[in-house]
Order: sequence, then C-alpha cells, then structure tokens
Amino acid sequence: MVETDFAEFGVGAVIYELCVILRRERIRIGAGARIDSFVKIEGGTGVAIGRGVHICSFAHINTGGGSVSIGDYVGVASGARILGGSNMPQGLSMSAAAPTEMQVIERKTTTIERYAFVGTNATVLAGVTIGEGAILGAGGVATKDIPAWEIWGGVPARKIGERTRPAGLVSGD
Repeated sequence: MVETDFAEFGVGAVIYELCVILRRERIRIGAGARIDSFVKIEGGTGVAIGRGVHICSFAHINTGGGSVSIGDYVGVASGARILGGSNMPQGLSMSAAAPTEMQVIERKTTTIERYAFVGTNATVLAGVTIGEGAILGAGGVATKDIPAWEIWGGVPARKIGERTRPAGLVSGD
C-alpha cells in the first residue's frame, strides 16, 4: 500500500497485504497501528484509527458508510464488525445495489474509546459508543452505549462485569 493514499498514515503503522480499503483519502491511521490481512475498512464519511490500535483479520470497519472513530490502544478481534450506518426499513429496498431513490440510509458516528476491546465476532451497531477501557465480549451485539471500564456480552449485550481503571490514568494519557 502507498502511504500517501491515506488522509494520514502514522509512523510505524502497518497494513498487511490483502486488505480491502475503500475511500482511503477519508481514513486516518495513527502511529504504530497494525491492521492484519483480510480486514475491510470503508472510509464512508470518515474513519479515524488511533495510535497502537490492532485490528485482527476478518474484521470489518465502518459497514454502512457513516463514520467510525477508534481511540488509541484499542483491540478489535477477528471477525468483529463496527457499523457506521445502515439501510433502513422505511426504504423500498434495503439493498445497497438498489437505486438510491429506493433506499433510506442512516449514517451515524460510532466511537470506540481508548483502551477498549471489541471481541471475536462481536458487532457494534451504528451510533454506539464503547467507553474507555470497556470490553464487548465475543459474539456480543452492542445496541446501546457501553460505559467506561465495564464488560458487556450477549445478544443484545448487557453488563456482565467491570474492569478496574488503572490508578493514575488521567484523561488524555
């Protein structure tokens, strides 16, 4: 990949071969980020990937074409899906291949805050925020915001535990 194709490409960031990346000019990738093979990232209205983020193989970022913000040091496990938008049932067709006048598309901003983790095959619906240090467990579906330092799992996801916020961690660290 050619770094200049991206809106921003941080020092030491790595994207392995065989990724599908659409609208690169709308994607910012922070220093030291690692994106494994077979990941799909759709630029949509914008994607920001923070420093030290690891996105594992077969993850799909920004399905639906809204915007996604992934904070520093986030982990996104294999098969995870982070949506930025969706076709709505009010449209005549929910097919992305249908003429635009047949579709009603809702684009939102989805946020994964720093130190959070999205587990294997988990799904974050459009417009949801995963709080700082929060975990969405394997196979979970986040239909609403997950507060900072909480662990959620299930379909739909619900609180199943808590993490301890490290002593001395302050906003902006």
